[in-house]
Amino acid sequence: MKRHAAAELLKKKKKDTSIHRDKVFGESFLFYSKFIYSWQKLSLWSCTVLCCGMFRAECHDRHFWLSVNSNFLGHKFRFHVQADSEVHEVSGQWAAECGYTMALDSWGDLLLRVSYLACLVENQRETEFQLLVWFINQDSNGEEKNYPLLLTCPLQVPWAPRELVCEQNYMEVSVLKLLPPDNHMDTAWVTPAPVELGEGLLEWRVVFRIPVLRQEGGMREETVPVRMAHLLGYHINTTDSRILLRCAYGSKLAYMLQWGETDVEVVSATILYKLKWTLLTVDMSVACTIGQARMDGSDVLWSLPHDLPTLVHPPFTEKGLKLGVGGRYLSECVAHQRGYMIHNNNRTLEIRIPFGAEGGFIKSHVIDGLYSQSYFVDVFLLREWEDTAWSLTQQRTFRALFIYHLPRPVTLINKTVPSQREFSISLCCFPHDVSLGNVTVAGQPVLWEEMERKGVRLSQNPFPNNTYMYLFQMPFSHSLIPQKYLGDRFRRYTLYGVFSFILFPDGEIYNHSATVKAELQDVVLPKLEGECTARGVRTLAYYGNIDSSEWSLYVGGMRVDWELVELGGFSLDPHELYLSLEVPLYATGMAYEGLGLQGLLVSVLVRLVHLETAEEQTHVQRCVFPVRELLVCLPDGRMVVMVDTAGVSPPVNPNHTALLDPACRPLETDNSRAIFSFFIDSCGTVTTHDGDQVIYRNEVRNMPPFPLHLRPLSQPQPHYRVPLGCVYPENGSRTLAIYLPSHSPTFLPMEHAHKTALHSHTRHPEGRDQKIHSLPAGG
Repeated sequence: MKRHAAAELLKKKKKDTSIHRDKVFGESFLFYSKFIYSWQKLSLWSCTVLCCGMFRAECHDRHFWLSVNSNFLGHKFRFHVQADSEVHEVSGQWAAECGYTMALDSWGDLLLRVSYLACLVENQRETEFQLLVWFINQDSNGEEKNYPLLLTCPLQVPWAPRELVCEQNYMEVSVLKLLPPDNHMDTAWVTPAPVELGEGLLEWRVVFRIPVLRQEGGMREETVPVRMAHLLGYHINTTDSRILLRCAYGSKLAYMLQWGETDVEVVSATILYKLKWTLLTVDMSVACTIGQARMDGSDVLWSLPHDLPTLVHPPFTEKGLKLGVGGRYLSECVAHQRGYMIHNNNRTLEIRIPFGAEGGFIKSHVIDGLYSQSYFVDVFLLREWEDTAWSLTQQRTFRALFIYHLPRPVTLINKTVPSQREFSISLCCFPHDVSLGNVTVAGQPVLWEEMERKGVRLSQNPFPNNTYMYLFQMPFSHSLIPQKYLGDRFRRYTLYGVFSFILFPDGEIYNHSATVKAELQDVVLPKLEGECTARGVRTLAYYGNIDSSEWSLYVGGMRVDWELVELGGFSLDPHELYLSLEVPLYATGMAYEGLGLQGLLVSVLVRLVHLETAEEQTHVQRCVFPVRELLVCLPDGRMVVMVDTAGVSPPVNPNHTALLDPACRPLETDNSRAIFSFFIDSCGTVTTHDGDQVIYRNEVRNMPPFPLHLRPLSQPQPHYRVPLGCVYPENGSRTLAIYLPSHSPTFLPMEHAHKTALHSHTRHPEGRDQKIHSLPAGG
């Protein structure tokens, strides 16, 4: 009935002392392993489906452990503890002095750790301990619900003569009550021996030793009654067999001690008490390191004194050393696998834990655009030793180790094998509060629904330390992968990626840029082929597998652009596999190589030049075009002419033709054509000047092989004359020009040439007016 009454009392409390769920207690951030919990149900309350599994409890060496699932905390929450009609809220100074530690662990679950010797714990002959805990939560509407939990734990490990506890928020020491020597059993004493806390402790005294300022090594003593010690923040009590002292950190009459690089808080106290009419004294000193962890290389380093003079009375013998994480002792094998190490370095115990090792918790952050991590690991250390004062001392130290905002550059591992023709990169290592949100390549987002269809793959691979990496694979052929030709058939593929990670639960975004390059000799170079057509010379440029925009096309020495195509009358026709370029006869870019009875021999030099490497692909296509008559003015000062006597009446024998100099006869003839080749300063060529130009004139005449006065009367002499002319600059380079002989730059007889201006056009065989075609002097 008392418990029912207490429950009603809790519901009627008017003072709102609830805790908002986003508050962190004592800046702790505890991690716990998966526990196998057992807890007793009270007969007055049974767990419903709603709350079943929300509470978990466990019995440890000297503590109750109670955890409340974060999903069950509500808007506000608090703990109350009850013993008969006495009810206290677990908070602040009272919690520290009475042996209660409350914190949120790394998953956001609420953790309550209670000493077996705490206030309001029912001690049953020091072999079983029981505590009634009320958990009260409040929803956003202000409605409260109360959940009573009865925690019962047996004593699993027998008490040591002296036990020290260094908790997160308090220090505790308990020692075995001393019995008076037999020869003092009957010593008279003025008051009865104290047996209970309260009036029985009135005669007890506590002697505190405090360093004297400005006196190295000097100590002064201050003796206070137990009641005064309580007012100073020291909880002193007794059980059937033990004496207890507990205080919060920073209490009065405590002092700091520097041990190497470690700060230690010390309470040096002796309790004087009476037992069986005998005055007894017992050392109740306690000391705890308050130093925080720090990074040493890649390890989290936590240092503790090995043999503090206030606690250890040499000579002493180390009897045991156990390290635990999250409420569980680690075996030597497990500690070795995780990389946990303990060293004795110059009378200092050094506990090293690799940053991010299993057992701890990693929290991710974005600080100034850079990825960083905080690491939290809840450790406890059990030390046992013997010395001259105590046959066995056990010290249990609980400490939540924090490393805040340590820059952790993302590691990019390039696993690309170029011959497999895909990028393969891994990004690591991330804890479970980081998730890849999206990937951007070359400024374009990679859509998840299109990834598989386009050959892009993304996988998440875990590691034993509860981190994982992302593996991203993308084919070289993807449209977002730029390519660059390097020469010698080598090509470079480049992945410009931005990986956007989401950090939970805050939703922060971390963008990691990555540029990965791969080179592969997989280029199929463009190929040039040529053919002769009725109109001119055609070149086929097969594309290969490089972007055609990286190449420039040249005909002769001129780069092909749309202006050249239009002015030169080129035919440019793109196809799926190749580009067709046709250069018409006599067009710019056509090179003259020779003139014979078989026809005009011309060539077209086509080059593909890579814009960056200047690597060339070249092809020369030669073609012979049949002609009847032609005049070629060569840059070296030669004239080559083919005349056609067909259709002349009376007929002219080509073999009987000559130039102005009758000695200059044809090089070749057939039944109607004759070919002459001569230098402009020979064969009777006449030179005239017109401004800055020089005109060279000659002509083909009919020259029978016998003298004129011996010509038979039956064979009339035909009047056959074909004027020839070439125009060159007075000073400057000469170019090749091709004309029809009947339209060369002279149209009047030689004796009138000096009176007539020259014209720079000729008649095309089809009858259209054409400009003189000046071809390069190639070939």
